Amino acid sequence: MKASVSGRVRHTNLPKTKTMLPVFEAVMNAFQAVEERGGIGHRITIHAERQLTLDSDKSAPIESFIITDTGIGFTDENYDSFQTVDSPYKASYGGKGLGRFLWLKAFLRVEIESHYHASTTSVLLCRRFSFVAIDDDEPCQPQTSDKASPITTVRLIGLCNPYKDEVPRQLSIIAQRLIGHFLPLFVNPEGPAVILSDATEEIDLRMFFQDNFQAFATKQKFTVGIHEFTLNGFRLRGALADHHEIVYAANFREVISEKLAKFLPNLKNKLADPRHGDFFYLAFIQSLLLDEKVNSERTDFSIPKELTISQGTTEGKEQQASIPLGDEISLSAIRDAALEAVAQDLKPFINEINTQKEARLVAHVEEDAPHYRVLIKYLPEFIDQVPLQASKTELEMILHRQLYQRQVKLKAEGQRILAEADHVENAQDYYDRFRKFVEDENELGKTALAQYVVHRRVILELLQKALSRNPETGDYSLEETIHELIFPMRTTSDDVPFEQQNLWIIDERLTFHTFLSSDKPLASLPPIENVSRSRPDLLIFNRPLAFGEDGAPLQSIVVIEFKKPDRDNYRDEDPVSQVYRMVREIREGKIKDKSGQYIRPANTSIPAYCYIICDLPPPVEIRIQNMGARKTPDNLGYYGFNEALNAYYEIISYRKLLDDAKKRNRVLFERLNLPLPGN
Repeated sequence: MKASVSGRVRHTNLPKTKTMLPVFEAVMNAFQAVEERGGIGHRITIHAERQLTLDSDKSAPIESFIITDTGIGFTDENYDSFQTVDSPYKASYGGKGLGRFLWLKAFLRVEIESHYHASTTSVLLCRRFSFVAIDDDEPCQPQTSDKASPITTVRLIGLCNPYKDEVPRQLSIIAQRLIGHFLPLFVNPEGPAVILSDATEEIDLRMFFQDNFQAFATKQKFTVGIHEFTLNGFRLRGALADHHEIVYAANFREVISEKLAKFLPNLKNKLADPRHGDFFYLAFIQSLLLDEKVNSERTDFSIPKELTISQGTTEGKEQQASIPLGDEISLSAIRDAALEAVAQDLKPFINEINTQKEARLVAHVEEDAPHYRVLIKYLPEFIDQVPLQASKTELEMILHRQLYQRQVKLKAEGQRILAEADHVENAQDYYDRFRKFVEDENELGKTALAQYVVHRRVILELLQKALSRNPETGDYSLEETIHELIFPMRTTSDDVPFEQQNLWIIDERLTFHTFLSSDKPLASLPPIENVSRSRPDLLIFNRPLAFGEDGAPLQSIVVIEFKKPDRDNYRDEDPVSQVYRMVREIREGKIKDKSGQYIRPANTSIPAYCYIICDLPPPVEIRIQNMGARKTPDNLGYYGFNEALNAYYEIISYRKLLDDAKKRNRVLFERLNLPLPGN
């Protein structure tokens, strides 16, 4: 059976992000050749050749790599393995027999010259041959060598597109990549000397490793299921890296890598080390399992990404968890365990970051979001997930999410406690759980109250702005603007959530009502039959019970009318007369409950409460005084009672409306350290 080299190359996968992998494969072969020969004092060189016209320019693109070693060389056994597709010859080293096809994926051709000892004698022989993507290559016959000792040179010539632009041009970056890929081989002090060079520079990679990698290296072990893993942690300083990284290796070589910031938000930037210089962290993971599961191209592992089992349901959604099951584990489970080891290795640096974040988050809560104070004592549980440079919007989102998650968790705990109430086995344990639940529930209740107080603070700030004169036009807002703040127009209480109903601005008692309509014709209201087209701004009906229950009669009516700020005349009908007319029309109408049954008022003169919100310029104030209205003690409004209509009325100026709302809520704002609107 004959194998096609060109076909094998065509079907070999080499992503652009793995452009250096063919060079790594050649260097790995050199390490293996040195190990196979044995002894000490061996040497590996990696020489980068740049474009000929720019050879002296350190920034010129690199075209070729020349890898030389003093290892065993292309003996008959090694050459036969090289000529055999999918050869198992180097399986004990983790070899897959595919590295040489990666060479031809990225380079135009490969030139090989190897001087080696014949297997049966001490005679030194030489093999010279080219390796290209053709299928009619002739076997290479050995010749007598002119060298004094074994030496092999592999020339990777002519980088192809799209890989050419992906190779780093700085020798120091290539050095960092090489060492990062072969970290365990550099840890061994008895390994061969490794030199990286170009036309103008030379780097001793072992010295480079000692200076930049080994000085502060750490080593940890962790287990996932029945498998043991080793994590070597390296601190890269200077220009050696631009992010924190975790590398999963097989047979001492990098296979896949991930940015640590994706999983640990604290690792988005360099870690500060005042004594030795800021650094990026590289975690290098190894294990026998990874050696066994690496794919042929060394680009991935045959390990499932996730291995999940059901963990029950929360809020109707099935929860999954990645859990090792004996010798069946997932990359996700390996990552989770590795991240714990990384966090432990970097604990002093992460603690310093978290201290800064905690101070900023606490300041945000105290100054802008006091309703989240309950979360401050839980900061250690989620502070790692807060980005160091988080904006105020991001902080708000994080706090909101944490609060919601705790509310969901608390709700589930409450349901469990209630379900266990009838079959308690350990009374003390049950009581302790119940007491903690009550404490947590009270804390979240206080938070909900604090959120509502902050909502009131915002609404009053908006109201104050709405009542200010527009500096460009000199006009005041229309009454519709004020109306919308207090209660959305052309809606009813069936349409509007409770938190959007701000009737407390007028009177706290108005918050609790049976049915409310906003700027709707009387004839259009579901609980009323009336032909009138009058539109009360706000109309409230109150009964002992909600509509449709026991047929209880109406006990009272509340009508609220808004007038435009700074309005100083009413030609047709003053606002008091207007609400009186509406009261008469309401009492004359027929009211139905939700089942369509008529409801009669408790009597023909059920009390009516009328609120008129308007400014009080002299012409309006004189007209109101002529009606016999009485001034409020603060001289900012009027009140009165119409005996014939059994109607109490208040005329509230916009200034009084805002000032009274501020006074009523001031103690709440002060408890949360919130300034009064306008302060």
